[in-house]
Amino acid sequence: MATVENISTLQNSSSKISVTLHENYFAKDGTYYATVTRNKATFKNILSEIAEDNKGMDPFMLQFAAILIQKKILKMLEQGKAVNVLDLGTLYIAMKCNAKGKSEVSENGKFYIKFAPTDLANKALASLSVDKVVYAEGNPEITTITDLSTGSIDGNLTSGKPCRLTGGNLKIGGDECGIWFAPVNSEGKIAEDETTWIKLDDSALFRNKPSELNFFVQDTIPAGNYSIILRTSYLSKDKSRKTVLEVHSATVTVNAS
Repeated sequence: MATVENISTLQNSSSKISVTLHENYFAKDGTYYATVTRNKATFKNILSEIAEDNKGMDPFMLQFAAILIQKKILKMLEQGKAVNVLDLGTLYIAMKCNAKGKSEVSENGKFYIKFAPTDLANKALASLSVDKVVYAEGNPEITTITDLSTGSIDGNLTSGKPCRLTGGNLKIGGDECGIWFAPVNSEGKIAEDETTWIKLDDSALFRNKPSELNFFVQDTIPAGNYSIILRTSYLSKDKSRKTVLEVHSATVTVNAS
């Protein structure tokens, strides 16, 4: 006789996240503020997992229904309405305004979306715990990797196409510094032999800012899994650090164009 498990006894497995602490230079009182590792789930990831958890459900019908909901939410936003999204929170409209007087207020305005989560959404964080705390003392930090040819932020990059890294202290500068694509094995381990790393040509980098790097993924990089390695000693326009700082990205996949 098969064992029947009472669903009331089931427990969600806890998830762990990494937290980076940054010194608060504005307060200058030795305090830190925290940023949380952003582990992204795409729209396709969500649909795929729902279909996997509910065998027999047509994934195409699921996608069709989700798109209908998406279109209706966008339509309501176009009508100026605040929209409750699946009881997870409310999307509402705010306006940017720097007018110095009534006559300078634009009739059209610069509107943008804000989100107010519900208690239901906030309670979903109860099982989270901190896996690792990192103190960022000027070290580079990568928060987002975007394939500019597709807009994808799921870790897939296209050979020969532009890519954007955002984060902090990213600007490349100094001797023996640059960007490398280091092969990653099936267990997510970066190759220790640096002769297997592929260095990005300086000419491939076309935006080099502290919070943003834009570069072309050279078509000489074979399709596969990599970690993007940044090394920099940039400190200011006229100064370089005495030591080279380094950061490794999460695993990205380079796909043939």
